[in-house]
Amino acid sequence: MTTLARLFDVIGRPRGLVGKLFSHLRVDETDRATVALAANRGPVVFVLRAVSGVDALALWQLVTTWKLPPIGFTHDLPAVPAALLSRPDGAGLLSRKRRGNGDGKLGSPAALREALARGETAIVCLRRPPSVFAASTRGSREGDELLDAILSFVEETQRDVSLVPTTFIWSNKPGQLGLSPFDVVFGPTDMPGDLRAVAQFLINYQNGAVRMGNVVSARAFLASEPEEAASYSRVRRLTFALLRKVERERRAALGPMQKAPDRIRDEVLRSPRLSALIDDLSNGEAVQRAKIEAKARRLLDGLAAAPNPDMLRAIELLADRLIGKVFSGVDVEPAGIERVREAARRGTVVLLPSHKSHVDYLVLSYVLRKNLLELPVVAAGDNLAFFPVGEVLRRGGAFFIRRDFRGDRLYAAVVDAYVRRLLRDGWAIEFYVEGGRSRTGRLLPPKLGLLNIVVDTATSMDGRPVAFVPINIGYERLMEDFELARERAGAKKETEGPGSLFAVADALSYDYGRVHVTFGEPIDLDELRAQMLLTASPLTPAKRRSVTTRLADTVVQGIHESARLTAGALVAMALLDMPGRGLAHPALVARVGRLLTVAHRAGARPVETLVHGDGRVREAAVRDAAVMLARGGLVKEHAPDATLERGARVTLRSGLLHAGDDIVYTVPEEGRARLDFAKNGIVHFFAERSLVSLAFRAAGARNVPASRVQLEACELGRVLSQDMLHLGDAAGPLEERMARTIEDMVAFGELARSGELLSVGPGNDDDDAMTWLGWHGAHLTPILEAYRVAARATRLLLSRGLTDKELVQQALEIGHQMFLGGEIDRREAISAPTFSAAYVAFLRRGLLKRNKDRYELAAECTEADVRELEAWIVRHIAPTLAGGPRR
Repeated sequence: MTTLARLFDVIGRPRGLVGKLFSHLRVDETDRATVALAANRGPVVFVLRAVSGVDALALWQLVTTWKLPPIGFTHDLPAVPAALLSRPDGAGLLSRKRRGNGDGKLGSPAALREALARGETAIVCLRRPPSVFAASTRGSREGDELLDAILSFVEETQRDVSLVPTTFIWSNKPGQLGLSPFDVVFGPTDMPGDLRAVAQFLINYQNGAVRMGNVVSARAFLASEPEEAASYSRVRRLTFALLRKVERERRAALGPMQKAPDRIRDEVLRSPRLSALIDDLSNGEAVQRAKIEAKARRLLDGLAAAPNPDMLRAIELLADRLIGKVFSGVDVEPAGIERVREAARRGTVVLLPSHKSHVDYLVLSYVLRKNLLELPVVAAGDNLAFFPVGEVLRRGGAFFIRRDFRGDRLYAAVVDAYVRRLLRDGWAIEFYVEGGRSRTGRLLPPKLGLLNIVVDTATSMDGRPVAFVPINIGYERLMEDFELARERAGAKKETEGPGSLFAVADALSYDYGRVHVTFGEPIDLDELRAQMLLTASPLTPAKRRSVTTRLADTVVQGIHESARLTAGALVAMALLDMPGRGLAHPALVARVGRLLTVAHRAGARPVETLVHGDGRVREAAVRDAAVMLARGGLVKEHAPDATLERGARVTLRSGLLHAGDDIVYTVPEEGRARLDFAKNGIVHFFAERSLVSLAFRAAGARNVPASRVQLEACELGRVLSQDMLHLGDAAGPLEERMARTIEDMVAFGELARSGELLSVGPGNDDDDAMTWLGWHGAHLTPILEAYRVAARATRLLLSRGLTDKELVQQALEIGHQMFLGGEIDRREAISAPTFSAAYVAFLRRGLLKRNKDRYELAAECTEADVRELEAWIVRHIAPTLAGGPRR
C-alpha cells in the first residue's frame, strides 16, 4: 500500500476525519429503517439530483454506519472524494477490477450493471451543476443512460433494485431564481459546484441533514409501464418521477426558490385585481393613477416580508437559547411532523396554530427547523413592527398587517394581492386564525378575513393542493401570564414598543415548564369542498364564505383535539377546582390521576412525560409541575413545620422548594387568574361531563328524566358556546354528544339509569358518585359565575344603551363587588373577555339587541326577564362545590 493510499485509508475510516465531519449529520430513523428493508430485497441505488463529491462522501459514511453493502458504483468524482471512496486492498471503487468490461470508465453504465450484479450499493446523479467548472458536458442525458442501465438489468435478471431519492441539506438557503455571475462560476446554492459545495459543507457541517423520499422499486415501475413503451419514454418518466421526489424533499425542508424583492413588488402591483382597483380609484386620470400606485407601493413595502437566510439562522440560534433557558423542554409527536411533511411534499401548507403567547412564533419556528421543515412566512400584527423588533421579524419571514382595515379599499387590495402572490409562489403561510392572543387560555372565535383571502386563492390554484394544518401550542405556564391576567381583569392593554423588550428580559429569569406542540390532521381544501358538494369552480362569494366558515370550524376543532394533557394543566385544574383550602401532595397526585381517567374517557391523550407505560401518573411529573408553579408564585407550598408560624416561608433546599409527601398546596387569590390559563387549555375535554352534572344537580330531584337532563345540558352548553367553542355544533350535534356523555357516566358509575329516569350512581373504585358530580360541575364554575356577573350588569340597560366596552367595564366593577360580598366564589370569574362573550350569547338568545355600536335590551325583554336569566345561571352554580364552599 502506498503512503498516499494509507493516508486516505486513515482519513476515510468511519472514525477518521471523514467520519467525524459527517457525525453531525441529522438522519431520520424512519429513513434508516426504510433503506434497511429495501437492502433486504436487493441492491440499493441512492439517487442524487446532481453530481457532488461531498454528498457521495456523506452517503459513504451512511452506508458504512448502516452496515449496507459497500458502495460499488458512483459517477466519476473529484480526486479526493474518489480516493476516499476507494479501498486499499485493490477492491475499491477505483480498482481496475471493478471498472467493468465495457468502456472501462468509472461511472459508465457497464460499471453500474456490474456493481448491481455483485449486490453492491450504488450512487446515481441525475444532473451536473450548471458551472463553468463542470467536469463533463454530457449534461442531463448521463443520468438517463444510467437509469436505462438499471431498468435493463432488472428486466434481464428479474432482480429488484430500490431507487432512493436523496437530498442533502448543507445550507438553509433555498436558492434564488435566476443565476448570478457567482452562480454561473460556482453553481447555484441548490445545485452547487465542487468548490461551493465544499464551502457550504465546511460552514454548516454541524447542521447538515439528509432527507430521503419514498423508495421506488424498479421492478414495480416496469410493471406499471405499458409493454409497448419505448425505452427512452420510460426512462424520461422515471427521471421525472425521481427528480420530483428529490425536489419535494428539498422544498419541504427549505421552501420555494426566492425571488428578488423588486420582482415580487412588481408582480404584486401588476396583479389584475389590484390594477383594476387602482384604475377605478384614479377615474382614468394618469397623474392620479401614478399617485395611487405610489401609495400602494409604500403600503406594500410596509407590510411585505423579506426573508433572509442569515437572519433565519440567527433567529434559530436565538430560539435555541431562549427555549433552552426558560422551558424544561419542547415535546413534539413524530407522527404529526410526518403529516405536515407529507402535506408539504404534495403542495402548499397553511399553518394555523393556537395563539396564547408572543413566543408562539419562536416555538413553532424552533420545532419546524429542528425537524427539517420549511419556515413559513408569518402574518403578524402591525403593532409588532416597531424598531428594532419589526425589522428582525420582517427578515425572519414576518409580514405585517393591520388588525382592522375595513373601509380602506386600497390597503385591503394590497394585502389580498400580496397573500395571493405568496401562495402562488409556493410559500408556506402561518397565521393565527383567532386573530390575537387569547386572554383566557381558551380558543377565541375565528377571524375569517385573511382565511377568506387564502381560501379564495387556493380554490383558483388548479393542480397544487393546499392543506390547512391546525396546531395546538400548549404551555404549562405562560410567559405573559401576569400581563394577560391584568388585562383580563380590566387593565388597559399596553402598546408594544422598545420598552417591551425589558419586560421580556425580566420574564427570562423564571421557569415555565414544558411546551407541547401538536400538529393536527391536515385539512385538504379539495376534500373539504367535496364533502360540501362544492367542487365546481369558481365559487360564488356566498359559497366561498360557507367553505371558509366550515374550514374555520374544522380548524378550531382540530386545535381542540390536538391539545394534550400536561402535568401543569392538570395540577392547575386540580388546585383551582378543589373544594377546600388546599391539597396535600399525595391527594394532588391522586386527583390528577382521576382527572386523567375522566379526560381519557373523553378522548384526550396525555403527553408521554406525564404517565408510565401502564398509564399511571408519574408522581415526579406532578411534583415538578407543582414546584414550577410555586416558583412563579401561582401556587404556595406549605411545609408541616411552617404552617402554624405567622408569615412563615417555605425554605429552599439545594435550590428546590420543599417537596415532601406532607407538603400542602394552596392557591393565593392573586394567582388564580394566572393559573386559570393552564387549566383552560384542557377544560374542553371536561366540558360535556360538567354540563351533564350541572343539569342533573340543578334539577333538585332524586330521579330526573334523562331527556330533561340532556335538554338542560344542551341549553346551557349553547349559552356557553361563544366562550367555549368546543360546545358548538362544529364538533357534532350537541344533543348526540350529551346523550353519549350520559351513557358513559352511567357506565362509569356516576349516574344510574332506571328506564327513562336518572339518579345518583353507585360510584366506582376511585370515589363515590356525588363527589364525582361535584368535581365535574366545579370545572365550569368560573365561567358560570362570569355569566352571572354579566347578567347582573345587563340591568343597567334598563335605563340606557351601552357600548360593549362600557358594559364590560361596568361588569368588571360589579364583579369585584360581588366577589368581595361573597356572591361569587372564584376571583378568576372577573374576566373582561368572558363578559364580552356572555353579551354575544345573550344577544343570540334574544335578550339583547344591537343599535349601531350599543347594546340595548330587546323590545320584549323586561327587568323580570333579566333577573330570571341570572337566577337560571345561579341554579347551576349553587350545587357545584362538593364539600362546601372553598373559602
